[in-house]
Amino acid sequence: MRGLTSGVKAAVVWSAVVVSLAGAGRGTAAAQGGGASAGADRARFPGAYELVTVEILDPASGRWIASPGYNSNGYIIYAETGHMGVQIQPKVRERFGGAIPTGDEAIEALRGYTAYFGSFTVNDKERDKFVVHKRFGQINPGGDVEVRRYYDFETTPNGSVRLILTPPPADGGGKDKARRRLVWQRMADAPLSAEAKKFIGFWRLHYTDSYRAKNGKEVFHGDRVERRAGTSYIIYAPSGHMMVHLMNKEGRTKYAGTQPTPDEAFQAYRSYTGYFGRFITYENHNPPFVYHSQQGSMNPGGYSEQKRFYQLTGNVLRLAPPPSLNDAGEMTQGHLYWEKQGPVY
Repeated sequence: MRGLTSGVKAAVVWSAVVVSLAGAGRGTAAAQGGGASAGADRARFPGAYELVTVEILDPASGRWIASPGYNSNGYIIYAETGHMGVQIQPKVRERFGGAIPTGDEAIEALRGYTAYFGSFTVNDKERDKFVVHKRFGQINPGGDVEVRRYYDFETTPNGSVRLILTPPPADGGGKDKARRRLVWQRMADAPLSAEAKKFIGFWRLHYTDSYRAKNGKEVFHGDRVERRAGTSYIIYAPSGHMMVHLMNKEGRTKYAGTQPTPDEAFQAYRSYTGYFGRFITYENHNPPFVYHSQQGSMNPGGYSEQKRFYQLTGNVLRLAPPPSLNDAGEMTQGHLYWEKQGPVY
């Protein structure tokens, strides 16, 4: 990564980025709105949770039972700042026939995949307590902006904490009318290094750029791109888990019907990228890098280790994939600049 930029120029560019983003996290978070509510239960939410099961209410016995055919995995992450993010996918999915999916393949890739991010507020004053997820972005370009989930915290016999989220029934009514709920288990905080702890939080994409170098000399530096700036997040949790949401900020059109057509599904898939898994930092390497170990991804073609070289300065995180060689014999590389988010007001 360092071989792609001249030392003086890189330092000037990087300093300019840091200065331009200093304090930006707090201001942008405030502009998004949402609010991190106070209350006894509000402090119980922050953390990362793994999906255990989806349950349905058995009308014969009145008990909650495992949903027939359940076979999904995913995370939901809440932060002290009032941010949240979630991704859920079916464990078994068909691979694409080629590098780019057809419309029908995109429909299948989206089927059963949930992905959104935003803020959360907690209302623990009602009889049926609930949390509201205010979506800043989501995989469905026309989905509801705010969704309510009734919640319960339970402790299992082995001491694990579970969060049960119950969506209101689609045909109306309160928690007593609900017939489906999701059971999440809190993941314990990991023994992270001091460097890895600097990653913890919600980071919003500011912009991307690219470099080209040949024979050790920079031949191009530019291509500042903001196509997904402001509408994309990367999330790192104290449990050692992470999540990515990359969403185009323009051109995402609501489906004409309740289900997307092949063309609508293709456009939705191409304009939203997401994955989730674990992360580990290698700060003692030169240059340092972080591994994103995928457990799930919008691309059903299998999961991989995503290596990202990084540079951390204040509230700015710069990530870059390994450089590659183009047909002109130039080493090329792109950078993503993320700004750490402060509290949502």
